[in-house]
Amino acid sequence: MPLLRSLAALSLIVAACASGGGEPNQAPSEGSPSRAVTVVTNAAVYTVEPNEPWAEAFAFDESGVIVALGTRDEVLTAAGADPTVIDAGGNMILPGFQDPHVHVPEAGINQTLCFMAGGPSLNSYETQARACAGQQPEADWVRAVGPWLFDLTWDEELPVDVLDRAVPDRPLLIIDRLGAAVLTNTLGLQAAGLSSHDQDPQGGVLQRDPSTGRFTGLLLENAQHLVRNAAALDDDVVYQGLLSSLDELARNGVTSVTDVGGYWGQSHPAAWQRAADEATLTVRAANALYLYPDLDLNEQLDEFERRFSDNPNSLLRYNTAKIYMDGILDLGTATLLEPYDAPISADYPSGFPYFESAELRTYIAELHAIGYRVAVHSIGDAATREALDAIEAIDDTAAGIAARRHRITHAYLVDEADVPRFAQLGVVADFQVSPDAIDPDYLDFMTEFIGDRAYDMIPTAQLLDSGASVSLSTDWDAGPLSPLGTIEQSLTRSTNAVPDLETAIALTTIDAAYAIGHDDTTGSIKVGKFADFVILDQNLFEVGPDQIGEISVLATYLGGEAVFIAPGFKP
Repeated sequence: MPLLRSLAALSLIVAACASGGGEPNQAPSEGSPSRAVTVVTNAAVYTVEPNEPWAEAFAFDESGVIVALGTRDEVLTAAGADPTVIDAGGNMILPGFQDPHVHVPEAGINQTLCFMAGGPSLNSYETQARACAGQQPEADWVRAVGPWLFDLTWDEELPVDVLDRAVPDRPLLIIDRLGAAVLTNTLGLQAAGLSSHDQDPQGGVLQRDPSTGRFTGLLLENAQHLVRNAAALDDDVVYQGLLSSLDELARNGVTSVTDVGGYWGQSHPAAWQRAADEATLTVRAANALYLYPDLDLNEQLDEFERRFSDNPNSLLRYNTAKIYMDGILDLGTATLLEPYDAPISADYPSGFPYFESAELRTYIAELHAIGYRVAVHSIGDAATREALDAIEAIDDTAAGIAARRHRITHAYLVDEADVPRFAQLGVVADFQVSPDAIDPDYLDFMTEFIGDRAYDMIPTAQLLDSGASVSLSTDWDAGPLSPLGTIEQSLTRSTNAVPDLETAIALTTIDAAYAIGHDDTTGSIKVGKFADFVILDQNLFEVGPDQIGEISVLATYLGGEAVFIAPGFKP
């Protein structure tokens, strides 16, 4: 299908409001629709609306707003003469999936980079880096992605020396697939403007050899952006990566996202804006901007104020601030209330924060005042507590703070005393339950770092039971994208499982829309909301929980326009 939807289409809603002709989302009177109507029928429509969970059909007008919902006969009568008909083939329909935490341009870009399998041997890195250089003979940088850098060990030679030998003529960037570290060679360090006298940037580590003080070539957490920014791809490459990812989102039934990369130093927002300008957006995007810990506070706040946008009638908004509290458990960079069993170094027995407490509180308070909701990356229990403290300290009423729907994502570890604070403050707990994160073998592995705390990670059920607002996201491409896989994993994990299928679906649709901040217009199939929906080849309620991930998306619609149709399916 051609693309399909543009920002201009949404302007019809604004025009209808401005004309004084009543609410644009209002259903037309029976038999006399005010605009061209499309009817979706021959379907098992799961609306995710508690008062009317199932329907046979619904209709939407030319602005993509649902105007009728009910039985087939009721909807056809309301649609009037000669509506366009979409035949769902007897299949299940759900609201479009919503993902509050994805890395959209990055996921597409990473598919174009040289993939390295990695491994603990420096010899393997040398061989693979040399091969990657051969695959990119004309590139200004050699760029690769893939290995788990925390597995890397060495004795006599430093990684930077090995990589210098493998790629002596160009800077080299190797991105850890967890997104928490990079490896580079001497030319890469020089391109980033680093010298042997530089200190660790705030929120990051320039790893050094303890015996000589030389850089090893490994940069952790916020320090990695010194090299990433220097190696930033040109605008067209980023844009093509975005388009590739948009296709993948549509194939998986995702109609709304928050892109949490937000690296405004790497042309990511410019790529999104180009997609909006060229009408190639196939999702509603309420995107984030990355808060750099090592930039000047006032200058960065000025930048965020300049970039803020929150027009609900636009497919593209920048209304979220991505704030890293800490790193990851696997690297020993997540901040913990109790020290690691195996710390990254004696200097960081409990990990380290990205921001000092006072600065963090200033940022969050000022961003809240501008209008941003904050999306906080928090892995360790100390980081989660610090984030809750900072949100609680915002100079606003309790209702004003809760209304913004600030959220803490990942939340691998949450201290028992902090569990009720999510509901008290109106903070959304956004979790990922990717196969790697909930695998029993991974939990066993993590006991080497944090002991028995590993067996109580990602406390989804605990936060649900506390009354907190909860959503599920994927962190794609650090994790797999499939929302259907997310639903399956949330139901079948060995601990902290979601209690039932209805809840799991809600967490990836209406509850995720609440986290993003547009549940009033999307997230369920309801008169007055946009016709964002997916057609599935099986009914989730007719298969076992462990089969849900095998269900296929047949079609994805954004505002009533098809953004994906599976080969062979003819609605």
